[in-house]
Amino acid sequence: MAKTIFFNIPAQGHINPALPVIRELVQRGEHVICVNTEETRLAHEAAGAQFEAYPFIPTMDGLINNASGGNLADNALSLVKIAEQIMPWVLGLLEREKPDYVIFDSLCSWAKQATEKLGIRAAGSISTFVIAPGAMPPVPISSLLSMVGSLIPRMPAYWQVATRMRQKFGVKGVGLAGALSNSGMINIVYTSALFQPGGDKLGSQFKFVGPSLAERPSSADFPFEAITRKPVIYISLGTINNDNLDFYRQCFEAFGSYDAQFILSAGKRTDIKALGNIPANFIVKNFVPQLEVLQRSDLFITHGGMNSVHEGLYYNVPLVVIPQQFEQSIVAQQVVKHGAGVALADKPPFGQVTATDLRAAVEQVMKARTQYQEAAIHLGESLRTAGGYQRAAKELIAFGRGK
Repeated sequence: MAKTIFFNIPAQGHINPALPVIRELVQRGEHVICVNTEETRLAHEAAGAQFEAYPFIPTMDGLINNASGGNLADNALSLVKIAEQIMPWVLGLLEREKPDYVIFDSLCSWAKQATEKLGIRAAGSISTFVIAPGAMPPVPISSLLSMVGSLIPRMPAYWQVATRMRQKFGVKGVGLAGALSNSGMINIVYTSALFQPGGDKLGSQFKFVGPSLAERPSSADFPFEAITRKPVIYISLGTINNDNLDFYRQCFEAFGSYDAQFILSAGKRTDIKALGNIPANFIVKNFVPQLEVLQRSDLFITHGGMNSVHEGLYYNVPLVVIPQQFEQSIVAQQVVKHGAGVALADKPPFGQVTATDLRAAVEQVMKARTQYQEAAIHLGESLRTAGGYQRAAKELIAFGRGK
């Protein structure tokens, strides 16, 4: 049995792919200590892991909220500020537990810095696309200029933090942009080499294992018997931007007269009564068992989060992607590049669509659905055969043994 510590952040898009891997590691005999915020304890302990909560720091909640927003420059600066605040605790944990190896999410720069300082072997867990020389995602010039323009004003604040950390803790800086894309000696990447931009140009230290899918919460309360029409079109904006009542009303306007069954996941924060009259061809719920619904779907309207897009493609479902943030626009572009769907509002300002736009996009895909589905099947096959959480655990155990 080897001991590993897995550092992550409290964001579902980063936790969900990791939990099946953690469970598999534990079942294979590894001693896994998971580090995250206290509200994630139960999920990690249910996977069989020992849990350590990040220390409570008065400014931590605000920093983490900023780090999960849509502005990448603000995200990066918040992450390096978190690293400075918790670095003494991280170093103390590593020195006390003496793990055989460490696993860290690509946003956990504090774990990369601490393991490099202490000489501990470390693997990365990457739930987004890999950002590396030779494998840069295609970025429209308008988006690139916007991103660079937002990074430059924050550089002085970053250098102040990096200088203090070097002087106080003896750790190397990761760079402001680097705070969003930390990698280890090997890296578990939850996509396929086919879907990854420039995947064939990346070295063997990147292990493309595909989506890490496992059982989800019970679907007993979902009214599957109410799905009475075909085609079935599923709509979800994920877990962060899902309180967009205006978008949901646009969907009602666009599709209330469309001959299809629509299933809308409105998110836990949405008051469904506030949406007003719901068309007869819509099922609207605060929680939808996404994997089970996708297996019954003919089209998926999504925000373009990596997990959601992977899940749609895994079940061969064509996509209409409406990015809400910069990184989701890159996912949308890859979907379009491979012919598995169409994208709307994939340049700043993201997510701004009309009912007319929505209707036209759905009609475009449905009229040529065979073509779009063939592309989705091709990508889905690359995801299904990549190995999933079982391969991820196998690669990490081999790494932990020095192989």
